Amino acid sequence: MARLLKFFAKLYKSLHFFRFFTEKIKSEKSEMTKREIPMPQLPRVAINDEPKLSASLLGVEVNKKYLATKTSVTTGKSLFVIVQSPQSNIDDEFLIKLKSDLKTNLTEVKQISIKILNTDSLTITLKQIKTVNVDLCIQKLHELLLDKTTEIQMYNPDVIKNNVINSLKMGVCNYGFGADQMMVYQLAQSALMVSKSSEWLSYYCYSYNHTQTQLFALTPNDISDYIEKKRYILLFQPVFSLFNGDILQHEALLRVRHKTLGLLNAAQLLPAIKSEQQMLQLDQEIIEQVVKVIKTESSMHQISINIHQVNWLKRSFFNWLIELFEQTKMHKNIILEIAEADLLNIDNQLQQVLFLLKEYEVTLILDKVEGAIIDLGLEHDLFIKYNIKSLKLDYNLVHNINRNIEKQQKIKQITRFAKLYFLPVFAVGVEQKVELDMLKKLGVTGAQGHYFAEPLQELTAFSKV
Repeated sequence: MARLLKFFAKLYKSLHFFRFFTEKIKSEKSEMTKREIPMPQLPRVAINDEPKLSASLLGVEVNKKYLATKTSVTTGKSLFVIVQSPQSNIDDEFLIKLKSDLKTNLTEVKQISIKILNTDSLTITLKQIKTVNVDLCIQKLHELLLDKTTEIQMYNPDVIKNNVINSLKMGVCNYGFGADQMMVYQLAQSALMVSKSSEWLSYYCYSYNHTQTQLFALTPNDISDYIEKKRYILLFQPVFSLFNGDILQHEALLRVRHKTLGLLNAAQLLPAIKSEQQMLQLDQEIIEQVVKVIKTESSMHQISINIHQVNWLKRSFFNWLIELFEQTKMHKNIILEIAEADLLNIDNQLQQVLFLLKEYEVTLILDKVEGAIIDLGLEHDLFIKYNIKSLKLDYNLVHNINRNIEKQQKIKQITRFAKLYFLPVFAVGVEQKVELDMLKKLGVTGAQGHYFAEPLQELTAFSKV
């Protein structure tokens, strides 16, 4: 018992000392906080003149200086937009009204500049956009422009409203602080060309970044090096039946391994290919790899391939292809995709190639279908003549199909035509369930895209650097 009492006595002293010790520390800490320690003032840095994104072309207000601390330099995004509206008469009065409407409705934009290029085109610069959703800002801008151009034509009986809507095109570049002015303009101009290439695409946007800069720097020698050293892979994206979920076929998609940018798709790579020999070499490489995959993968019974437009007119390329088919017996496993526009503009040289392919029972898919085959009233005999067995809708026709009645009507026309002649219709680039549900309702047979799954990677065509 005595030993227990001694233990409690020692414990009490220890606790007492600990309390004294902690109070002492708190006291010293309090004394230190009472002393005013002068904080060093951060120097205010004068930012140089904002990059002059072409005062003549881009319509940007220049020669303004901005003062900011190092931590508050502007990092917000800006948009440079080239607008073309052939159905409108763009003048100073239109400019004043448009700028007023933009300031009222685009409150998230700090600075707005507009420049008229000619009577049917202008440039708009939206600077320091506060919102993180830049895509929504682009959409709002397009809606405002559509309202203004439609309002101008309201009292003009010679202009149909649908023509105004379809003719309004925008090319957009999304850029940040310090962007090179020529690159911004070049990207916006490229985006405008993409938009104008499709009846259904109202606007298109490129983002200015390190990736785009390096893509523009690609040289033909780089392309040759990628092909020769097999610095690429093939992805095989399945086309699923919308009725039972079965895989109907696959599409071979090219990806090139860039040293710093990672995998580049064909759309990023092709503009850098200037030589017809390189185009020929690339298509031959892809087909040879696809043949190897079919031999080793029994599930890959049918694979479709996109051939470059230049090679469709090369009889030597198809002589090589027929010889390959004779050696491998793969003529029924490989399907070639030909664009709707190429079929409509067919010449004697292409016609001879198509007859040759039919002779060897090679199947074709009519790709990038936007509805011209319906508008021009093409007969089914043409599809039999060239052994075209299915149709593939253009991505621009499929994208946001659930929100566009005109697109829905066009696809319905295409599927009705196809059903009469037992031609399956496939959709590409399906990203949302609402798109899928609408496509199924409209009679589309199969679909592919990231909604279903990432493309299956086949690494037999892959070579490490």
